Amino acid sequence: MNNCCFTGYFTENPQTSIVGDIVLAEFVVVTYTYRKTKSTGEKSRIPTYLHCEAWHTGAETLERFATKGTKITFNATAKNISKDDDNIVFRINEFDLCGEDV
Repeated sequence: MNNCCFTGYFTENPQTSIVGDIVLAEFVVVTYTYRKTKSTGEKSRIPTYLHCEAWHTGAETLERFATKGTKITFNATAKNISKDDDNIVFRINEFDLCGEDV
């Protein structure tokens, strides 16, 4: 079983749609890796963009409370869009919106 845990920030508001009679939220979360150069001691921040989707009540909650810049910690499963495609989508299983007004 693949199970991933990330903390990052929404790059934009979630986009919701209805598939059949189920709500789907699609969004991108950016996470950062921090590196320090040994020779100069210079620090750099490297972004990684994660394409995510949430379904049902999770999608409804994200649509209601998540906006660009909102911090989120989530547990997800990774899946390929198709077997011939290297793009990965993370399906949200559990999440916590980290903010003062949430």
